[in-house]
Amino acid sequence: MTVTPLLDSASEFLERSAGFRLDPAQRHRFDYWLRTTAAQRGVDVALLLAELIDGGPALQSALDELTVQETSFFRDRPQFDGLRDEVLPTLRSPITVWSAGCAWGHEPYSLAMVLAASGIPDWRVFASDISSRALRQTESGRYAEHALKGLTPLEKSRYLRKSGDQWEVIPELRERVHVFRHNIVRDPPPAEVMGVQVVFCRNVLIYFHRSGVLTALDRIADAMDPKGWLFLGYSESLWRVTERFRLMRLGKAFAYRQPEAGLAGELVDVEPPVSAGSEPAAPGATRRNGAIHAPSPSRSGAVATGRGALPSPSELRAPVPHARISGRAAPTPTPGCVDPSTAPEAILLAVGEAALEMGDAQAAIAALRKVVYLDPDQAIAHFQLGLAFELGADPAQARRAFSAARAALTRTSAAAEVALEGYQVEELTRFLDQRLSRLRS
Repeated sequence: MTVTPLLDSASEFLERSAGFRLDPAQRHRFDYWLRTTAAQRGVDVALLLAELIDGGPALQSALDELTVQETSFFRDRPQFDGLRDEVLPTLRSPITVWSAGCAWGHEPYSLAMVLAASGIPDWRVFASDISSRALRQTESGRYAEHALKGLTPLEKSRYLRKSGDQWEVIPELRERVHVFRHNIVRDPPPAEVMGVQVVFCRNVLIYFHRSGVLTALDRIADAMDPKGWLFLGYSESLWRVTERFRLMRLGKAFAYRQPEAGLAGELVDVEPPVSAGSEPAAPGATRRNGAIHAPSPSRSGAVATGRGALPSPSELRAPVPHARISGRAAPTPTPGCVDPSTAPEAILLAVGEAALEMGDAQAAIAALRKVVYLDPDQAIAHFQLGLAFELGADPAQARRAFSAARAALTRTSAAAEVALEGYQVEELTRFLDQRLSRLRS
């Protein structure tokens, strides 16, 4: 068997065993890990792939390489503020918090700092991840200076101590953070987290297929205190995904609760617009008669950033395609008023297109993020989301959206061809490759 079929088999095995889908960036990372690891071991790539598929040591090494993501202390601080100000005062001691997908440990130690500062005497933080390398780092509680981003000077002096050329979380916090390996899709919740009152599962669900997302959410819901709180990443939405959680506003942040919690507080009936950054709701957005009304466009005309105008879709010799419903073009609604509770993906896509043409990056991102969450194979939506992020001067998110568009095109090129109304998939692919090359540089 040649390497390519083995690579495909290994990717499928990783998806089955870990539950997440490999996007183009992860696939490239996986391929790089295979070749470098095989060279270091002095073995053939095919032999290493066979070991992985057999469940040997190579499997955990691959998971370590693929699952550790960038993070920082107090990432998206408004969520921690909401936990401190709105949630903790309502909970009874002892308090337990679960950081599901803890990566390098920044999140569980940030949670520990909030709990320590609250004055609550009895609390514990559970930190889990599928990566053994991430768990070792979390257990050590040691970080280089450059990894302390997000901490205030007071937090740094109060909760960390200098240890050689690194900084170490103080023992009083480390002893209350319990670390264990766990796959949130494949493994049932361990006994330690049953009845947990708060769960942070941020930027984890976005790597799973829809079935994996539903499984993970069911496991979390079954483990949580019925009146507990679930925090997701700012780009993650449960709108039209599950009925087990309802969105709640917590100051400038949002969290989810189960219906049996009684939903005391400010209930958000429909998922609000989300923007790239710590503020989930689009600034200036209002709600009237059940519909979300986005703020007025900040500018109109050419899509531009501080580096000058971006290439318009006309560079591809045809306009950006409109969404279609049942074989006919969907009407283009005004970006300022749409009711997401009745809007299918095509309407949301049209909203995003219109907002993009008007130069309103936040409104475009809010609509297009919903489309790609509901339909990860919607290549056009990923493509336009990348343009929206470029308009909003967020190159990292733009690169990710363009990569997702590129992958979706390889999976669903025929469907994309229909949506493009004669627009050539090859041209869009070439444009995406050029865009990605520029963003990487």
